[in-house]
Amino acid sequence: MEETAENLKQLAKFGISEGISEIILTTRNDSAAETKANAAPFGIIWKNNKMFLRLFKGSKTYENLMREDYFAANMTDDAVLYAKSTFYDLEAEEFDDVLHITEIGNENTKISISVPVLKKADRFVLFKCVSRLEASDSVIIDIEPIEYFVLNAEKEGFVFNRGFHSVIEACIHLTRYELTKGPTHVDLIRHHQKIIQRCGRKNDKAGFSIVRRKLMEIEAGEDKL
Repeated sequence: MEETAENLKQLAKFGISEGISEIILTTRNDSAAETKANAAPFGIIWKNNKMFLRLFKGSKTYENLMREDYFAANMTDDAVLYAKSTFYDLEAEEFDDVLHITEIGNENTKISISVPVLKKADRFVLFKCVSRLEASDSVIIDIEPIEYFVLNAEKEGFVFNRGFHSVIEACIHLTRYELTKGPTHVDLIRHHQKIIQRCGRKNDKAGFSIVRRKLMEIEAGEDKL
């Protein structure tokens, strides 16, 4: 990533800063898939002046970004959208039409880039994958921002809300519980549920209801074993 002052300013405006920034990552599926797009909450890692993704093998996002070089980082404070895209496939109508962008190539030629974005996103950044380093169970993909888009100009920045952020934390703990079945994660989900009930907005509570439904599905599946 070219760390220019303008680049840093733009990234900060779009909610991406040093550390791990949570966004909803959208990619294009292959032509054989039922829907043309995939969405999944993801953390963009910014460490030691590098921006990268760490993808574990087996996910749809991994499959897509091993084939495609471009993706969109969607920013929104819609808790329902975060929870739904964590555990379920979004409907085709929840994506905007595939976005066509032109870029100057190395030989001064123009190429077309097709990237799906979320209709409900407030803003998004188009990223390019510049290198990949594979391990046995994952891949590290270095990325760089290409272009910035504002869809909702009324939301200049994100207001911190404990309820919204607890929905994100509950989603993370539930994905880990699904993998490990560690009971500590259920305790933490219940901890964040109390914060959402006390501090959350109506939309945050609706988002957590999706988390609760998914937890019940997982626990019901365990009872059948």
